[in-house]
Amino acid sequence: MSVIVNGIEQFDRGDFHFVAGCTAPAAVNHVRNEHTLGHMHIHNWYELSTVLDGSGRYEYQGMTYTLNPGDTFIIPPGVPHHYLEQRNLSLLNFIWYPEELPVSPEELNRIPGYRAFFDLEPQSRSVFRFECRLVLMPEQSAAMQIFYRRIESELKNRAEGYQLAVGLIFTEMLVTVSRFYNDTSHAVSRSGNDLQKIGDVLSYLDANYMHHVSRARAAKIHGSSETTFSRSFKRIMSESFFDYLLNLRLRHARDLLRGGDMSISEIARACGFCDSNYLCYRFRRKFGIPPHQYRLSARKDDL
Repeated sequence: MSVIVNGIEQFDRGDFHFVAGCTAPAAVNHVRNEHTLGHMHIHNWYELSTVLDGSGRYEYQGMTYTLNPGDTFIIPPGVPHHYLEQRNLSLLNFIWYPEELPVSPEELNRIPGYRAFFDLEPQSRSVFRFECRLVLMPEQSAAMQIFYRRIESELKNRAEGYQLAVGLIFTEMLVTVSRFYNDTSHAVSRSGNDLQKIGDVLSYLDANYMHHVSRARAAKIHGSSETTFSRSFKRIMSESFFDYLLNLRLRHARDLLRGGDMSISEIARACGFCDSNYLCYRFRRKFGIPPHQYRLSARKDDL
């Protein structure tokens, strides 16, 4: 069960299974009790919250935001948060572990709107002050309630195959929310539109990091000049375009070192580096260890 550390209640996987009543990959929870909502807490799962009724204030990373019906937002793992000044606040919570869903993150990232809403919006709240949140229309809110009831029914009845059914329904909900965000982000605010454009650039990089990627091409996808794009990218991602691309390539190189027998030269080519020497130089600067030593260490850890 949960523990209190420095005044913050912390929830773990056991608490997740308690909410779900089983080991399903996702769960739902309708919270409307001020005692439940009113204390600082933290959890190691992802949470999507949508406001059904009432109003209140939401504290996240030391900043507070006003909540009203329709407001829908993501709470990533490891971030302390709680609700203040509640006035009959009623929330639907969808909670999940991405690695347990029957779909890969790579597939989800290809859906327009997914990257912007699930990844970029939470990390850019200090920049945009929550104005890029998703605000559901009444019919969209009704659709979320239908997803909630379908998942709740599967968790309650536990018919044969219910865990897979929960994962599939939840994945469908993620796709639907991504579409909601993609359809509205361009119209809601200029900032939301920018998040969507940066999300498109990130999806392009995921698919093409192994090739030559120019800032000019990324700026064209963003729909702006190279200068405007570079400024926007760094504002949202907190690192430059080229630093992000380099780190993306290094992460893929690290994964290949752990999971296969490709040579360093082959990994360099597969990850977009000009040669193995440059990969070794950048890898050591990033991770503090040469690639071949990292491979040996990773294999010992696996054993």
